[in-house]
This record gives sequence, structure tokens and C-alpha cells, in this order.
Amino acid sequence: MLELLNFFEAEDTGAAAGNANNGWLMWVILGVLFVGFILLMIIPQRRQKKRAEEMMSKLAIGSVVTTIGGIVGEVVEMDDTHIWLLTGTEGNKTTMQFVRQAIHSIAPAPGTPEAEAAAKAKEKADEVDEIK
Repeated sequence: MLELLNFFEAEDTGAAAGNANNGWLMWVILGVLFVGFILLMIIPQRRQKKRAEEMMSKLAIGSVVTTIGGIVGEVVEMDDTHIWLLTGTEGNKTTMQFVRQAIHSIAPAPGTPEAEAAAKAKEKADEVDEIK
């Protein structure tokens, strides 16, 4: 690695001065890399946590949600740590209890601008699939 940093040395400096410069420069580069790696790990985590908090703030009774296991249902009851989902077909409804962290996504309520935008996006995707 020190050979890669030789271009920072001046040609007329002595060997001892060159080694001192390389040592200092190596620590600076390692420090910058360390800070960069830390930032690359922390910033995405904060964004993901913020998105999850926003999603949980939108959660209400009557919301249609999807769990991390792929179960889709309507929220019928909630408390601080658990939610109860009503899922199944018309003649075979079932209520299931989940921890709040098991929620993967919340479908927009019908009639809201978000639901209309999602429907339009789905229609466009279907048109593209038909063309292929």
C-alpha cells in the first residue's frame, strides 16, 4: 500500500522524511475511509427507520395491510404492541393477531389521492405488459 502512496513524496526529500509523510498520509486516508463507511451505514438506517415510523403513524382501524409473511387483511383492533387482522374469503373470515413490527406495508384507503395514483400506476404497468 505504501508503494501506491509514493507519488505524494517529493523526489529530493530523504528516505526518513518520505516515510514520515507516508505514515501520516496513510492515517488520514484510513480515517476518511472509516468515517465514510460509518456514514454509509448510519444514513440508510435512519431513512428506513423514518419511513417505518411514518407508515406506523398512518396505521388505523380499517386499514388494509400486508404482513412480512404476505398475509393481507383489514385492521380490526390495535394496541401498543399488537394488531388484529381480519382476513380470508367471504364465507371464511379469520381474525389473526400480529406484533406491530410484522407490518410490511399499508394499502392506501380507497378514494384517497394515493389510491388513485396507485391505480393509475397499475393500469400503466398492465398496458406495458400487454404490449410485450
